[in-house]
Amino acid sequence: MKFLTRTLSLITVASLVLFFANCGGDGGGGSAKEKTQLKKLSKVWEIESAERDTDPRTADFTGFKLTLSGTYNSDSPEGPYDYSVSGNTPDPSPWPASGEWSFSTAGSDEGLIIRDPDTADETPMSYQILSNGNLVLTINIPDGSEGWRTKEVSGEWVFTFTPQ
Repeated sequence: MKFLTRTLSLITVASLVLFFANCGGDGGGGSAKEKTQLKKLSKVWEIESAERDTDPRTADFTGFKLTLSGTYNSDSPEGPYDYSVSGNTPDPSPWPASGEWSFSTAGSDEGLIIRDPDTADETPMSYQILSNGNLVLTINIPDGSEGWRTKEVSGEWVFTFTPQ
């Protein structure tokens, strides 16, 4: 009788452990990653430095701030989310005043977001959050790209931002 009671108790405990191990979460395949990254990215970022093809351009972006925002949706974890910019930019600028961004849907492209997805100005941007909390965005704008239509913004732009 003791053996049967202990066996039933063990089976009950094991069943509860399995049940609770499968509870929680949002059920989405990589969506926990996007939720975590969205939380890290959603804030106001102030320009620390800007470069175009390794040439310093920080002076062209005085008072420049980038605001990344959005509400996580487990049905569409990649987004879209919103961005807006304020402060001074060169004319023409590599930054539209506002728009949308999404996480890349390609699983191997961690650290890649798409600015203005599904538009003529769709632009991939790699991002990295440094150990000091700064955000580094790298944007490669091809010469004569359809949405930009100007050589003045083409090239590799590297922006470093500090969180506000």
